[in-house]
Amino acid sequence: MKRVILTFICVCAMTLQAQTTDGGANSIMQELATQYKAYTTMQINYTYKVEKNKAVTQSLTGKAYIKGNKYQITFGDQIFYCDGVSLWNYQKSTNEVSIYTYEESDDDALNPAKMLKNWQKDFTAKFIRDDVEKSIPVQIIDLTPKQGQAYYKIRLVIDKAKKTILRTSIYQKDNAIYIYYFDKFVANASIADSTFVFDKTKFPKVEVNDMR
Repeated sequence: MKRVILTFICVCAMTLQAQTTDGGANSIMQELATQYKAYTTMQINYTYKVEKNKAVTQSLTGKAYIKGNKYQITFGDQIFYCDGVSLWNYQKSTNEVSIYTYEESDDDALNPAKMLKNWQKDFTAKFIRDDVEKSIPVQIIDLTPKQGQAYYKIRLVIDKAKKTILRTSIYQKDNAIYIYYFDKFVANASIADSTFVFDKTKFPKVEVNDMR
């Protein structure tokens, strides 16, 4: 159930974890970690694509609102809400919502601030090159997991001046590539806590499955 949301948050935050290797990658990652950890909130418009054998097999757009351990993320026909106490998974196609108890242990994957505390532990970072994309100077860094994962590499494309992530590509061992394009990023905007709670009055005749 949490696979999709976990993957997305990993893109927003876990990809900032790295361990020093060469080429200045460690200092770049440290700057990223410091900057993202300082954000009180994040609003992200993103495009998600899956490529395999150079063909796009899936493409969608979505939005994310993140505030500490609270979030609302739209992914395809699903909306995930979490207020730090409960987790709601709403399915648009069936007008159905499942409710789960929020588990603190999930913070390692779902909470950007907590994940950044361990940024030196899980990955090896390698600086690949400086480049220019759409007239924007960028830095490219590859992250290799220190322990076995379903993927073997995460590539970050970073705005060199703003120190923000423009694109993240997750290279799976089955040759699929999961790519997240961060089309719009707004930090420290005011986001009401009600954003992170599922309001069934806004979804007439919704079927509720309370799994708590």
